[in-house]
Amino acid sequence: MKNIASDQRADIINPPALSKLFRWQPSRQTLIPVVAGLAVIGLSAAMLPFEKTPWVRIVIHDIFLVFLVGILFPLAYIQRSDNDLAGFGLSLQRWHVYLPINLVLGALLLFMFLSESPPPADYHLNALVLWQAAYVMCALVFELVFFYGFLRTLFERAFGILPAIVLTATFYTFHHIGFQPEYGKLFFVGLLYATVYRLGNSALLIFPFFLGVGGTYDVLVQSQVVSPIEYPEIRTLYLVLLILAAVVWTWKKAREALKPGSRGHRGPMASTR
Repeated sequence: MKNIASDQRADIINPPALSKLFRWQPSRQTLIPVVAGLAVIGLSAAMLPFEKTPWVRIVIHDIFLVFLVGILFPLAYIQRSDNDLAGFGLSLQRWHVYLPINLVLGALLLFMFLSESPPPADYHLNALVLWQAAYVMCALVFELVFFYGFLRTLFERAFGILPAIVLTATFYTFHHIGFQPEYGKLFFVGLLYATVYRLGNSALLIFPFFLGVGGTYDVLVQSQVVSPIEYPEIRTLYLVLLILAAVVWTWKKAREALKPGSRGHRGPMASTR
């Protein structure tokens, strides 16, 4: 596989050719993001019958939807299919360029929110609100990895840049069916973040500031229909531990793949494939 990450980052300077914007190269591999996307929508819908049993909803959302399908599965797929994390935008490459852009976008978004829909007069930051914000940030890691990194990249390889962004936004929108059914607004949000992510093919263009401001302000202040966050303290703690475990596992697997003789090792001629 050629240097996909470098090619995608170069699109910022050199506008992509029409063949990159649209293509028709679906394969059996294309079924993976489709099935995974349907799985998160199905898991979200499975939360609906359990409005009065919050711990069932919590297990479905946090363990199955966010962690197992949304974080662990994409990372495991990337590792086992001999893909490069950087090809999915999940790397620290060019952090000194992307993080400042990310920070500016986050600040501008916060300014817009405060101007157009300020918090109510009786809204105060307290320990509960901070725990809820921390929980939302953990959930945003799932959105970052699953939708903008994993689904969008695989859809782009099959259908091109623009269809991939639209498909990503569609799956992102409908995965909210069980806890925030604001489909029109969420579709625009999905388009926005998928587009910015794709401009440099980097998670660092939207996380933590741009995506963090949008997600936390919407859930904690702006949205009128989102389900309340129950037990944010314990949920934040176990999600942080699970996410850290997944990151450490991915890092160890990546290091093992670089060892000579390993299945994923790429020798000096690997770049010519």
